[in-house]
Amino acid sequence: MLACKEPEVAAAENQAKRAQAALTEARGHLSSGQASAALGALRRAATAAPDNPEPHLLMAQAHRMAGNQGAAILALKQAASMASSADPTIQRQLADIYLQQGLTKDALAALITMRDAGNLPDADVLRLARLQAREGQIDAAFKTLESILRENPDDAEAKSVEAEVLWLKGDELLAANLMDRLLNQDPALASARLLRARYFLVSGFPDLAEADLNAVKGEDAERADAVTLRARVLLALNRPQDAEEALRKLVDAQPQNADALAWLAETVLLQGRRTDAQALVDQSLQLNPRLARALYVRGRSLEEQGDRRGAEEAYRFALSAEPRFAPVHSRMWRIHLKADRVTDAQESLERLLGLSEATLEEKAQLAALYARMQTKVTQGLKLIEEALKREPENADYLRTQKTLTGLLPKPKKKPSGPVIIRGRR
Repeated sequence: MLACKEPEVAAAENQAKRAQAALTEARGHLSSGQASAALGALRRAATAAPDNPEPHLLMAQAHRMAGNQGAAILALKQAASMASSADPTIQRQLADIYLQQGLTKDALAALITMRDAGNLPDADVLRLARLQAREGQIDAAFKTLESILRENPDDAEAKSVEAEVLWLKGDELLAANLMDRLLNQDPALASARLLRARYFLVSGFPDLAEADLNAVKGEDAERADAVTLRARVLLALNRPQDAEEALRKLVDAQPQNADALAWLAETVLLQGRRTDAQALVDQSLQLNPRLARALYVRGRSLEEQGDRRGAEEAYRFALSAEPRFAPVHSRMWRIHLKADRVTDAQESLERLLGLSEATLEEKAQLAALYARMQTKVTQGLKLIEEALKREPENADYLRTQKTLTGLLPKPKKKPSGPVIIRGRR
């Protein structure tokens, strides 16, 4: 009798063995890229070990491999509910998926939870600060940076993020000087190179942006953000074929990258291949139905076909997914202006300016709207003077400057003639 195990104990051991065997099988399928087979094994593992979060963690990986990000989020949340405390590994994976899906608020919440619990590595602290700045939370971004800069005031990566926060705040001169100083100290600092390339591109110097991108080497040059920025620069230089070549390499390396597919769709559309572009948009939206860039490219295609109403609807869908998506605002102000919705056009241009994504043309257009609406005269003059530094003979710019100057308050005239002092003896 003593040699015989209790039936319940034997059953539990057999169940644990089945769960472990299923997990081993699932890992093998995942390593060979067989997401569907892995999911089947993981469901068996979850049934055999209902209190173990590991099958759900691996399910999230399998769902992401299959392009089903929504199911991956649910699997991670299920794993988190089983953990005794907030597992930083799970929170990190959730933040990654939220960002891929454009769920920025959820990603911020996950990263802030990890930061406040002391579970956020320095690299992710910097990512949080950058994300806060891009969402317009400038004070929160500086506060997040403090934790690193307090310990190491000369941390190059943190200073690079600080430069980006300054730029997004509107302190362009301070930001540019900090970028230059960082690159003088370390010409190979990829984060500063990529940031300055973006700065040059938005400022209307795509050739300088390309020079900075060419200085980024190795794995940093193959990162998705570096490749898509290069494509954007090449498009600005009117070299769409080169942009397409760079993006196709990225898509081949990351076939589940919905953003890369959307970028490729835009590049193909700009070359007049509308059918190919639409197929790429559909593929991108299948991976992420809320992807703002894919919805934006769909709107561009409709706009080119003369379907202004359909284009505007697609653009609004994109903004509902990502309200701060600059390319849509860059199209919407033009649509608003054609429809004589001047206030709406002004709001779109102001949003671009606040995102530090307004081109010189757009800054001049915003100044012209201020002149037309007789509002924000001082800000309008600042914008048009910036434009005139680049194009001092531009007749439209000079007219806008003249109109805005005429709207300035007239200085009070000094009294003339003798001053009569009245009073008693």
